Amino acid sequence: MTDKIAEIAAFDGRTAKIVGPARSGKTEALLRRAAAAVAAGCAPEDILIETSTAEAARVARRRLVDALAAAGMQDVEDIAGRITVACAQQVCLTVLEAPETRAATGRTPRVLAPFEYNFFLEDMKTLGTPTRRLRSELGRIKQQWCALVPEEDWAVGEEKDVLDLAHRLLSATNAMLEDEVAYLCGRYLQSDAGAGARQRFALVLADDFQNLSAAQQTCLCLLARDQLIVAGNPDETVRVATSFPAPEGFATFDTLRRGVEVFSLDVAFGNPNVTDFCDAIVLTGNEDARTAARREGTIRDIATVKWNTPDEEFNGLSRYLFAVNAEDPEAAQSDICIVAPNKQWAHAFEQMLAHRGFAVSSLGFERLAGDPRDTNRARALVAYTSLNLLADPDDLFAWRAWVGFGNYLTYSDGWHFLLDWCDEHDAGILDALEAAAAARAAGEDEPFPRAERLAERYAAGRAMIAAHEGRRGYNLLAALGADKLRDFAALADSLAGDEDAATLYAMVRKAQFFPTHEANIRAVRVSSHEQLCGCGYRTLYVTGCVDGFMPARDAFEVVSTDADRARVRENDRRTFAAGVAKAADTLMFSTFSRAPLELAERTKMQVARVRMEDGERIAQVRPTCFLEEAGGTAPITLGGQALLADLGMD
Repeated sequence: MTDKIAEIAAFDGRTAKIVGPARSGKTEALLRRAAAAVAAGCAPEDILIETSTAEAARVARRRLVDALAAAGMQDVEDIAGRITVACAQQVCLTVLEAPETRAATGRTPRVLAPFEYNFFLEDMKTLGTPTRRLRSELGRIKQQWCALVPEEDWAVGEEKDVLDLAHRLLSATNAMLEDEVAYLCGRYLQSDAGAGARQRFALVLADDFQNLSAAQQTCLCLLARDQLIVAGNPDETVRVATSFPAPEGFATFDTLRRGVEVFSLDVAFGNPNVTDFCDAIVLTGNEDARTAARREGTIRDIATVKWNTPDEEFNGLSRYLFAVNAEDPEAAQSDICIVAPNKQWAHAFEQMLAHRGFAVSSLGFERLAGDPRDTNRARALVAYTSLNLLADPDDLFAWRAWVGFGNYLTYSDGWHFLLDWCDEHDAGILDALEAAAAARAAGEDEPFPRAERLAERYAAGRAMIAAHEGRRGYNLLAALGADKLRDFAALADSLAGDEDAATLYAMVRKAQFFPTHEANIRAVRVSSHEQLCGCGYRTLYVTGCVDGFMPARDAFEVVSTDADRARVRENDRRTFAAGVAKAADTLMFSTFSRAPLELAERTKMQVARVRMEDGERIAQVRPTCFLEEAGGTAPITLGGQALLADLGMD
C-alpha cells in the first residue's frame, strides 16, 4: 500500500476527491478507508461503497474482506456483509422501495426490462407523433431526468404532451423507466418528505463517480452524513451506469464545493506498456504525446493478432488459450477474460471454450432480445413474461406485454382504448380485462374497441397460470419452453431444482438488471467492454477488434453529421481505453480481415470493400482505428499462425 493510499485511508475530513489513471489504486483507497473507519469504531451498517455495476460491487465486496483483514479486524466476512456495497441504481431503488417513499412519490419502483420498453414505445405512438421525433423527444426527457432538472422547468409544448402520456402509461401499469429511478430518488431526497431518508450513511465512498448521471451523483451526496469521498477520472467515462453520465460532475466536484481534499494517485500499477497504450488512445490528437512513446511488447505482453476470418479467430484463439492453460493448469482461469464486442461473438467464444473443456462465465450480454410482434422470435420474451405472471398474477405491465405478443402493433390501439375505458369507469386494468373477458364469454358487444382480441389473450394468460402454477424448477422451465433457450441456459445451470416461479423470476430479473459473474475461479470470463468497469484481470483477450464493432458503425455512417460521428467515436474510445486498461500483465487484441457479407451486415461491421470468393460475397474489414491512433504505443502485430507457432502448434 502506497503512502498516498494510506493517507486516504486515514482521512477524517468531510469531503475528498481521488483522481488517478486506471489501476492507480483508487478503488483500493476507498476500500482501505472503509476498513479504517470500521477499525475506528464506525458501524459497518453506516458505510456505503458505491460502484458503477453489480459485478464491480461483487469484486469490491471480495476485496473488502482483504482490506478488513489488513486493518486487523476479526470476523471479516461478517463485517463485509454488513457494509452496503452496491451500484448506484441499486442504491436509488432501495430508497424508492421504502413504503414512505412510495407514499410520497405515488410510484412503484417496478422498472421496465429493455424488451418491455418496446411495448411502452408502441403505446406512446398512439399520440400520433412521428416515430423518429417521438424517440428524440423521449431521449430529451430521459436526459433531463438524468440531469435532475425538475419537470416543471422544461416540459412545454409537444415535449409536455409526450411526458404526460408517458406518465399516464406508467402510472396505469405501476411501472417505471430505468432513467426515472435516480430522478425520482433525487427529487424525493431533496424534498421535505425525504428529509428522514437523507444522510442515511455516515460514510459514502463512491467509485468511478464520472460514470454516474448528475441525478445519481446528487443522490449519493444527499445520502452522506459525515464523510463523502468520490474517486474517478473523466477520461475513463463509460456508459454503463446510465445513458447520460456526467463526467463534469466529477471534474468540478472540488471547485463547486468548499473544503474538498484532493488526492492525486499518479502511478499506475501493472504493465507500463498497457498503460502507455491506453493513455495514447485517450490523448488522440495530441501528436507529441503519441509520437514520444516507443512501440514495445511481446506476445505475452501486449500484441495484436490478425486472423483471416471470424471462424479462424474463434478456433485459433481458443486453441491458444487451451495451450497457455496447459502450461499452468493450477492458475485461476477467472483471471483470464475474453472481451467480446457483441452477443454473437460472446456466444461463439463460450461454445468454443466449452468445447475445449473450459468452464465459462459470461457477463454483459444477458438482456433479452427479440421481436414481440413475431411469436417465433419472441419465445424468450414470452417465457420471461410467463414467469413474471406466475410469480405475480397482478403485475399490470406483465399483462400489458402478454396481451401484445404476436401482433404487428402489439395491440397498442386496443390498449389505448382499454385505458380510456378505465378512465371512464374509474377502474383498473385487470377490471377492464375481466370486463372484456366476460363480454366475450357471454357473446355481448365489446366494452371497448379491440376488447375481444385482448380478452382472448387474457384468457390464454389465465389458462397458462392455471396450468403451471404448481410447477417448480426444471419442470417449470421445461413447461414454459425455456429449458432449450440459450437465454435461460445460465439460469438452468444454477438451479437446485425446487425453486418456485417467484424465485425463478427474481433470478432472471436480477440477471437482466444486475448481472454478475459466477464465483467459480475455474471459469474463464467472457465480458462486454462496459462490464470491465470496476474489475481487473491478469490477462485480457480483446476480440472482434474491427471497425464497426469498436468503434460502432455509427462512427462511420455518411448519413450522420460530423458531430454525431465524432460523439460516437469519442464515447467508444473512452469505453475501449478504460476497458483494456484493466489488463494487469497481458493484453492481446484479436482482429480479422474478411467475413461473409451477410454476417458483416447483420453484425454491423464497417465494410471497406466487397469481393467475390468462390461464388460467395466476402466483406473486407479493417482493424479498429483505435490501434492505429495509438501511434508509437500501438502493440506489435503478428499473424494467427505465428501466435500458434509460439506454443508449438501448427
